Amino acid sequence: MTATPRPKIADVAAAAGVSVPTVSKVLNGRTHVSEATRAKVQQALEELDYSKRNTPAGQPGMLQLVVNNFDSPWILETMAGVEAAADRLGYAVAYARAEHATAERWRKLREPSVNRLDGVLLLAPRKGSMLVTTLRTLKIPAVAIDPEGAEGLPIPSVSPASFSGALTAVGHLLEQGHRRIGIITGRKHSPGHGRARYAAYAAALHEAGLPVLPELVRDGDFSIESGMRLGADLLDLPEPPTAIFTGSDLQAMGVMNAAGQRSLRVPQDLSIVGFDDIAQAALTSPPLTTVRQPLAQLASMAVGILAEQQDQQLAQLPSALEVATELVVRGTTAPPGRQAP
Repeated sequence: MTATPRPKIADVAAAAGVSVPTVSKVLNGRTHVSEATRAKVQQALEELDYSKRNTPAGQPGMLQLVVNNFDSPWILETMAGVEAAADRLGYAVAYARAEHATAERWRKLREPSVNRLDGVLLLAPRKGSMLVTTLRTLKIPAVAIDPEGAEGLPIPSVSPASFSGALTAVGHLLEQGHRRIGIITGRKHSPGHGRARYAAYAAALHEAGLPVLPELVRDGDFSIESGMRLGADLLDLPEPPTAIFTGSDLQAMGVMNAAGQRSLRVPQDLSIVGFDDIAQAALTSPPLTTVRQPLAQLASMAVGILAEQQDQQLAQLPSALEVATELVVRGTTAPPGRQAP
């Protein structure tokens, strides 16, 4: 069987009567495109059969999602977003643990075959990950989803807006009247989200004319265990905080557990805000106020960027995209010392 050439993004743009960047925005799921324009681009994509990959006729191309930890509470939503976007563009999806993603395996997958590897999605790669270096060396298209620090990353990336999300979270607590606000970070001295969320916490306090008190800061690791342990540290202070912002929902759940062990009521005695909006966040008692990460949108954008990389005529790829987060106010926040409504 012979390969069928795939139309280029420029061909789609010409058929739809729009610019190449506009087609790019539609492919990678970005906003700021009118519904009428998006419909024209999608019609052109279908008419030109853009989703047909440069593989043996009738066979889909393949993307691989590389994951550090399949037990992560938000992995299922990310996988669903990748699969939906990949299916829309005519790709199959394979999965691999980071420790099993090797240069030898990738070389074999790049050989012409039934499911030739077209690109790799790295989920939450660490700073300086050798996987990134290997993919660059092998010239395999790759995108990082939610990396630990996108600055200087030699491949495109999509990330949640951690700083602005945390700023909104702490601002919500300040608006409620809290002035003694603790924080349990996620590796605040490492690049990436832990540092950004701590920086936003400090900025929000500064804007409110409040100092950052070292006694109210704990450096966690995003786990429920660190939330329990460090939450206990904060709640056992001679003057404990009236509210705690955590770098993840798991840590927030750990704080809720520590509060319950001390017969403290949430939110009457202690307000708590998490970050992520994992599925369990709405099921805690009371339901957790948190910052929602747009996981499905991040996944869709990453797949779209990989599709763009297949088009060698595209002059420049975005280096680092951020997607807005959203504060979801539920039942764990209230003014200090007051009954929640």
